[in-house]
Amino acid sequence: MNKLWKLSESKYDKLIFIKNQTIYKGNLDPEKINKFNLNVETSSNIEIEKELFSIPYKYIKKIINQKGIKHIKIFFGKDSEEELNVEDEKIKNFIFHFLKDDIKGLKYKSELPTFLNYCKAQIFALLILTGVFLWSMYYAIEIANGTIFELRGGGRLGLGGLVFILASLGKTKLILGYSLFIGITLLSLFRKLKSRTERQILHR
Repeated sequence: MNKLWKLSESKYDKLIFIKNQTIYKGNLDPEKINKFNLNVETSSNIEIEKELFSIPYKYIKKIINQKGIKHIKIFFGKDSEEELNVEDEKIKNFIFHFLKDDIKGLKYKSELPTFLNYCKAQIFALLILTGVFLWSMYYAIEIANGTIFELRGGGRLGLGGLVFILASLGKTKLILGYSLFIGITLLSLFRKLKSRTERQILHR
């Protein structure tokens, strides 16, 4: 089934339509969008279609629609992904359910992402920052106590070298720097958690 959405107020995808089991999307001049008619085969329409990004149904592996997120994410091909940017939640849900009914062979499920899966990037950053801080603080304490370290490695700065350089800044600067970066990371984590809402998934 063919379907057309003209999203004139959208910042990104102002034209989204389904034709011949293919999703088309793009940001075109309003004049071109106004002229476009899905049910009429004209040279103008054909040229417009060539300007748009297209995803055939047969290449789609997964589609995710998450509440409060202003796009539908489509995974296709080997490792490719693309977004249908739709700011209106009702239109976004309508497009998702249209795809749900129109694409045969996709299974449907609804879920709330787990904390670990949804915030793994922020959690990983916290662990790395804390690990580097503790390692650097150990060296900083030893340096303050009079221990002399020799940095080797042929001029190449590895993780150990970076830790040693941080340690040489002293305990006070280390604590201040760690506090700043950990605060930024925690803020990012809290913002991420606020967007953890139910998502609807179509998958092979």
